[in-house]
Amino acid sequence: MFKYFPNKNPFYLLKNIFLVLMLMSGIIYPQTKTNLQVLYSLNDSLVNQIVENIPQKNDKIILTLNLGDSYSIFSNHIKNDFIKNGKEIFTIPQEELKLPEINIVLEEAGVQYGEVDRDGWFGDYYVPRTLLIKGHYLNTASNNGLQQYFITAIDTVKVEELESLENNSFPFTKGNIPAEPFLSSVWEPIIAIGVAAAAILLLFSVRSK
Repeated sequence: MFKYFPNKNPFYLLKNIFLVLMLMSGIIYPQTKTNLQVLYSLNDSLVNQIVENIPQKNDKIILTLNLGDSYSIFSNHIKNDFIKNGKEIFTIPQEELKLPEINIVLEEAGVQYGEVDRDGWFGDYYVPRTLLIKGHYLNTASNNGLQQYFITAIDTVKVEELESLENNSFPFTKGNIPAEPFLSSVWEPIIAIGVAAAAILLLFSVRSK
């Protein structure tokens, strides 16, 4: 089967295969965002949603955050989002100014993983990842009244990355990591041995011709 190659030495082909694999391993892929980073971005979406319903002339607001102890880490991030959107924040009512009031309640934030899948026979294990924030808010600058929100982000990540994507200091960034499929773990070494044996037989067959 090697008669079409200028060099009939089977090791010449193997050398080129290894060269291609080395080049592929050097490809740099974008780093996966951690669960906490994605949850920050969901809070960004929430603030943008609220700001859209605050008249531009209202550059000062009274902001009240009810995040509880579990989600207090989002407090500074949310405040900074409003500031970046051109809003000056007060936490104490300014009666003489009659400022619009924004009251945000965060009821739930977390991550869920789906079923494990594999990229081909010998590829990496992947799992769907869903991150969410849920709660309600009141914006007195709007006539919409109490608004419920449920914001999600869905992507796919490598199973081997899951532990590094979670943060032990914040339990809500941790989910139930699914087990790898049993049949895949059983058949993988069998197939690997079979492929290796076939490759060895092929090499000796070519060399003997």
